[in-house]
Amino acid sequence: MTRTPLRSALFCSALAVALAAGLSACGQAKEGAPGADAERNAAPPSAAPAESGAPTQAHGGPTQAHGAGMPPGHPPMAGGAPMMGATPPAEPQNPREVTPSGEVRGEVLGELKLEVPTEWEKRPPANSMRIGEFILPGPGGDTTLAVFRFPGGGGGVESNINRWKGQFVPPAGKSIDDVTTIVTEERAPLKITRVDILGTNNAEVVPGEGDRVHEPDSRMLAVIVEGVGDPFFIKAAGRSATLDVWAPAFETAVKSIAIADK
Repeated sequence: MTRTPLRSALFCSALAVALAAGLSACGQAKEGAPGADAERNAAPPSAAPAESGAPTQAHGGPTQAHGAGMPPGHPPMAGGAPMMGATPPAEPQNPREVTPSGEVRGEVLGELKLEVPTEWEKRPPANSMRIGEFILPGPGGDTTLAVFRFPGGGGGVESNINRWKGQFVPPAGKSIDDVTTIVTEERAPLKITRVDILGTNNAEVVPGEGDRVHEPDSRMLAVIVEGVGDPFFIKAAGRSATLDVWAPAFETAVKSIAIADK
């Protein structure tokens, strides 16, 4: 059959309308398909996932990517820069020159009594885990000495010492045992273990959260007292510039520990 120009034009017009309707229907089906909204709202390709190894920051402190050669939570290299989760060293709080007078005062902590330097400022414990708290002034800034006691004991002496050692990174070329001094004394019924650690303080900012401080030239002075119920833990960790001043007085205070009068 021979088509006239008019009939051909009508045929082409009808075909175009049909094709347009079909394309519109396909577009509506695609827009309404499951997952379409998710695709539109997906993050752009440039947004790297958290596990990609891209450096991140926590609590305002620099961190290092997992892919930088160290596993998550690895402490700083000895004498090196902060590693993953490390926060910058805090500025010393109220640094001041101090000359110990040698004068002491008596303090009672639970069943224990001891004599501490008059320069140690006693203040209310910051939380319920502490039964005593003192501020030690010095050129490295104020350092808190806290007295802890945990129902049930809080773990054995060895496990606590190992935990404290794990919070420090020794200077380059030394092991943590090289910079740790442990002295045990028996004064029945008491057993007193004194611990002294030097290095970079790498303790967690908040226990269990993973972010760590990075405080070079630090020191820990601690003592564990057993023999009267649950052990007592007395500990100060801060800059060596302050704790070096008070190390002899701390040792004297430890030697004065005795059972309090009832």
